Amino acid sequence: MIPGLNKRTLNFYDLMLYVALARKHLRLMVLLVCMCLLAGLVVYVYSRPVYYSRSLVQVDSLGRPLDTDSVYHDGNLTSVIAELKGPDIIERTAARLGVMASHTEVEGKYLHNVKYTSTSPGTLEVEVWSYIPTWPAHWSEIMIEEFMKLRLEQREKYRDTVMKAYGEELNQLNARIDSDQESKFSFQDQEKFTQATIDVTRLHDLPNQLAQVKQRIDELESIRKRLDDPAVDTVARLSLIASADTQTPVQVGESVTSLASPDAAAASGSAPSIQTGPDPVAADSVVVPGLVAETVEWQRLEKRQRELLKETADLSRTYLPGNQKMMAVHKELDQVEQSLKVDYDVARMRFDFICRSLQDRYSDLQKKLPEYEIANRKYAKIQQNQQLHEAGQLGWNTLYGDAAKTITQLEYTADKEKVNLRYDHLIELKGEPVSPNKFKILLLSLLAGLAMAFVIPFLIEYLDYTLSNLEEVEATFQMRGLGIIPQMAYEGNQPVLLNVGSDGEERNLVENFRVVRTNLLAMGTLSKAPHVIMVTSAMPKEGKTVVSSNLAISFGQTGARTLLVDTDLRRGRLHRLFGLRKSPGLSDFLLEKVPIQEAIRPSGKENLSILSAGQHVESGTELLGSSKFCDLMAGLRSQYDRIIVDTPPVLGLSETSVLQNQVDGVLFVIWSGRTPIGNMKTAIDILSANGANFYGFILNRLDLSTTTNYYQYYYYSSDYYHSYHALENV
Repeated sequence: MIPGLNKRTLNFYDLMLYVALARKHLRLMVLLVCMCLLAGLVVYVYSRPVYYSRSLVQVDSLGRPLDTDSVYHDGNLTSVIAELKGPDIIERTAARLGVMASHTEVEGKYLHNVKYTSTSPGTLEVEVWSYIPTWPAHWSEIMIEEFMKLRLEQREKYRDTVMKAYGEELNQLNARIDSDQESKFSFQDQEKFTQATIDVTRLHDLPNQLAQVKQRIDELESIRKRLDDPAVDTVARLSLIASADTQTPVQVGESVTSLASPDAAAASGSAPSIQTGPDPVAADSVVVPGLVAETVEWQRLEKRQRELLKETADLSRTYLPGNQKMMAVHKELDQVEQSLKVDYDVARMRFDFICRSLQDRYSDLQKKLPEYEIANRKYAKIQQNQQLHEAGQLGWNTLYGDAAKTITQLEYTADKEKVNLRYDHLIELKGEPVSPNKFKILLLSLLAGLAMAFVIPFLIEYLDYTLSNLEEVEATFQMRGLGIIPQMAYEGNQPVLLNVGSDGEERNLVENFRVVRTNLLAMGTLSKAPHVIMVTSAMPKEGKTVVSSNLAISFGQTGARTLLVDTDLRRGRLHRLFGLRKSPGLSDFLLEKVPIQEAIRPSGKENLSILSAGQHVESGTELLGSSKFCDLMAGLRSQYDRIIVDTPPVLGLSETSVLQNQVDGVLFVIWSGRTPIGNMKTAIDILSANGANFYGFILNRLDLSTTTNYYQYYYYSSDYYHSYHALENV
């Protein structure tokens, strides 16, 4: 945190950063606003006037079982609006208004825009913007009329085309249907389809009948076993036979196999023969009514039998068995029992007759089973052949029905419109142009200008490829910042050198280099001690010569014997800062023209000597890489406490790489806001590849006049030092 700033002050500081950014780009911001206002003025001057109207159209939607929407599929409001926007409607409406042109030309020269809005069910608002003053008042009404006419014309044309095409199709389909029908009948005749159908129909219920007859035979057989039980009395047997008679009646005239006499039947265990008069029924006799007529006589006799038995029991309590009354009752009881026996014999004959009839029917049905199987197989084969024959035929009937249905729908829906549009009235009509709007254009231009004035400066800052912040450089290159050097106002383009007794900006500069010197010495505790220090930069004119000179002066002020060496043998200008001649210098010594004592000259500053570059040479790299220079540096180390080596820039030159073995570390100079990041990175990579020991960097020529830098580096400014000295004098 910046000394003396609390949280509230920091918020103010953030605000001042934005203010500083605005001040920095103030001219650009004003220019952008003016440009947008000028653009708005151009739009206003050269824009064509636009006239406006708003109309109401009634939408009548009738829900009919069959209408045009079912056939043409254009009866919904969305389809209607799409057709209203179509080129045909635009051209026809424009033609009614006196302009014969294509829809593209109409929309470009005469019609600005048409908007359709469904405000409520059954209503549609049409807004028209036109360059022609008279068009908005009449466009909607004429457009609706032309829409209804065009839709009717298109549908009539479509209907005529479809009906003509479908008429031809129907004739062809009729011919194909007749042909297929003849082919079908011919195929059925060849396959004897009718006879096979008759046979299958006649015999289709045969398995059902067999099952029913077999079930009834089993039921009668169960009754027969109970009839043959001696423990069952005559009345019970008659009841069993009566139940069988009601379930399986015998039809009069039915032929049955002959039955044996009752005695023979009783002896053999088979059904007794049926008697018709004195003689038994002959073989394969015909059933007569007497055999099948249902009788209820036995039920009356059974009732009389119970009455007589009760009467006998009552008389036996009064009379002896030989009593005349008792004998009369017994006689009548015997007659009743004899009659019941006779009825049972007759019923048993009928029962046996029924059993034989069912057995004969079962035998007849079984004989028909092979015929049933043959008929079914033959019919199945004929059906399969017919299906294969019909599978190769198209569904001509279905096609004919579909075509006929379409024609019917077209004819029926000719006048049954589902959606009908009716022009209602004009809601709003602007007599004056609605566009261009002076206030709207002014407001939009001003807003656009302000938006650009705020966005573009921030974008410029975001796309800035230079660095002007100490923390940003440290984070980018992982190198410590030793300090900053503010931008100084030069007198006569002459750089300012440190002077301890000076006040004002020069005193501030002294303090800045004291910070750099202190941080540099502190870095020596972490790596190699800063005895011989190289000062370099990525590009020319970044201020490394001024920085190296002032840094050497600052070291001299501590009492350390300091030597400032200019190793730029091509274009060194260190001697100019101190008012010295270029020669003799380093190149003269390396070329053995002068001894080193003559090349090193006093600077006029305390404890500081100067070894200038000397005369210009092209072989500077070779001279600096020679053993003579190595011996020189070794000798100078023993004579001076600090040696500051001012070198050429790194990019494009090789001197800095050659000098790495002769120095203890590198001090990298960066011109704030001017040196591209890519150049800085390339230079640092080159030095690192040659084994450079970086002490850190100096952010040079930082402009503290901008609010951004002023508040961020307040403790480097003259105001800070002024307040500091004011406190010292209190």
